Amino acid sequence: YVVDDVPFSIPAASEVQDLSNVINLLLEAKNASHSKVEFDFLVRGQFLRTSLSTHMETEDISTEEVVEIEYVERITAPEPEECMMHDDWISAVDADAEWILTGSYDKTARIWSVEGKAVMTVAGHTDVVKDVAWVKRDGLTSLLLTASLDQTILLWEWNSERNKVKAKHCCRGHTGSVDTVATDPTGSKFCSGSWDKMLKIWSAVPTDEADEVEEPADRPRKKQKTQQLGLTRTPLMTLSGHNEAVSSVLWCDSEEVCSASWDHTIRVWDVETGGMKTTLTGSKVFNCISYSPLCRRLASGSTDRHIRLWDPRTKDGSLVLLSLTSHTGWVTAVKWAPSHEHQLVSGSLDNLVKLWDTRSCKAPLYDLAAHEDKVFCVDWTESGV
Repeated sequence: YVVDDVPFSIPAASEVQDLSNVINLLLEAKNASHSKVEFDFLVRGQFLRTSLSTHMETEDISTEEVVEIEYVERITAPEPEECMMHDDWISAVDADAEWILTGSYDKTARIWSVEGKAVMTVAGHTDVVKDVAWVKRDGLTSLLLTASLDQTILLWEWNSERNKVKAKHCCRGHTGSVDTVATDPTGSKFCSGSWDKMLKIWSAVPTDEADEVEEPADRPRKKQKTQQLGLTRTPLMTLSGHNEAVSSVLWCDSEEVCSASWDHTIRVWDVETGGMKTTLTGSKVFNCISYSPLCRRLASGSTDRHIRLWDPRTKDGSLVLLSLTSHTGWVTAVKWAPSHEHQLVSGSLDNLVKLWDTRSCKAPLYDLAAHEDKVFCVDWTESGV
């Protein structure tokens, strides 16, 4: 959609639609068979969402100078392709190129094909599943994690050819609901965060040995009602520092973990030493975080309806780079696009999913309004959300 690189005079009152019409007329003049395309416009790296004159006034750009306006094809909201059902609220989703893993309040996790076909139910927890994560895929064998309100994390092995799943390890050590779990980039370790305010680092490599769990001497041994699934595993390391529940954890790289908490902080930890490197301080509860290696920014979602962008390498832990505001309920989920440094998707208790471009912080690119109730989790596959 190239037009000639010559300056134009356009009315200051022009809005997006007017500019889009101008570009389409120019394209038609060059090619009679051109069919209309809707465009979006960027002025100095910011999407135009008002009239040109208002935008230039807000951004402090003089109307006397020649301004370069960049145009891109407008992204329109897609329609949902498939509806996949659990028997209760869905707490977590982790998608990749081939499979979608979900966790639910019905105490199970499920594996689905990207087309939406139910492939496997992973049952073993005695309470709500709060988070799920793929560990790694090795040919037909996959490792996956499920974290639960029952205070354990189960490490499962799934053979996709035989479609059999087996619990390899039951990870014990938390004294509260395990709400969040994340695998390191190498697939050899994972991190968990809990209502007990702790983060724990574990090995994600299956073995044939059980670890000894140290029981306090004064505590009466509870008889286990059910036979434990998988061999007991204990943590490699515990990271303590948060004053409230840990709501979300992720790995920035293989040496660094980032955690968000209800104590209004986001903390960056050194996994080698167990020390805290950085603390980012907000004014409200953090529900979720996501890190983009492309733009090296951290996005957070809070109970005050805002999405905020942070620099995790900052020296000033209270500096918010950008706020994205449009949700009318708690922001429960944020996820950067895997292959686009400006795009992220958010979910909220207001039933909406929104796609954002950080060059347009005033409003999302579009809303996805297909859910009839609260949105708890979002993720990207290679071809969609």
